[in-house]
Amino acid sequence: MKSKKYFLYIACFFCGLSFAADSFDIQKQTVDIISDGIRLSADVYRPKSPDQNQKFPAIIMSNGWGGLASHLIETASDIARSGYVVVVIDYKGWGNSDAKLIQIKDKDGKYSKTRELREIVDPIDQAEDIFNTINWTASDKQVDASNLGLWGTSLSGGLVVYVAARDRRIKALVSQVGGMGWGPNYDTYLNDWNSKGAQRSRGRIEYPQPGINEIGNLKGAMIWEKFARFRPIEDADKIKNAAALFVVAQNEELMDNKDNSLAAFNKILISKDYIEIPNIKHYDIYSGNIRKNVTKIEIDWYNKYLKGKNKD
Repeated sequence: MKSKKYFLYIACFFCGLSFAADSFDIQKQTVDIISDGIRLSADVYRPKSPDQNQKFPAIIMSNGWGGLASHLIETASDIARSGYVVVVIDYKGWGNSDAKLIQIKDKDGKYSKTRELREIVDPIDQAEDIFNTINWTASDKQVDASNLGLWGTSLSGGLVVYVAARDRRIKALVSQVGGMGWGPNYDTYLNDWNSKGAQRSRGRIEYPQPGINEIGNLKGAMIWEKFARFRPIEDADKIKNAAALFVVAQNEELMDNKDNSLAAFNKILISKDYIEIPNIKHYDIYSGNIRKNVTKIEIDWYNKYLKGKNKD
């Protein structure tokens, strides 16, 4: 069942939403985060405060399939201006981050060469990048480590569910137009994906080349056997500490909301909400007034659960 707030947002969405919020000037810096021995590039947006000892809640942001930190500048800045330290990452092998080195066969069939593993999609590895970013963020001197949040969109909308189910330091999450594991047809893919993993483990197939379009126009080929183990819908009821907000597009064309965000929402047993934005498709949520108004909704959620504002 959707909350009463669902109907309020639908009624008011295009007439503009206003929220009482702090307003800070911000500064941006680029930092290195080490994830499993590999350097990630991260953009950190910090509120400027005259009190050098002031600590802020923090939001770790991660983009969707093939998305980069540079694509999230506007949303990250808006959240930071509301009084949050915001950390946005490029996954391993993407954008400005370094990549794994993998061994490849030479002409004699020996593994004597290496290459970087770039622009592939491995959700288990991406989840590890988020875990390591949580570690980095929680140890930042400007961060209140008792109030950490996650923000994810599209594929990362499922990643934040996966991570929050395993890391109880997360107190609030936003999953935006999120995919939760390929819906009810998952079992029909499983044998084929595991078969590809078996062939890779025997050296019969190599890792894909960078940036291949394997699923529609999405940049980056799948590591199929990792997707066989990535099933956020099965993790949703394991979330114990994080209040979960799901924001979906009413006319979502890439997946069925009822098998993804709505199914995950229905399994969560603690504080949660489900907001359906009317008359938009998947990619409409990233630009213009739609993005601005959705971000206001998301900031209100973080204010409620990370700052204690607007309690019901």
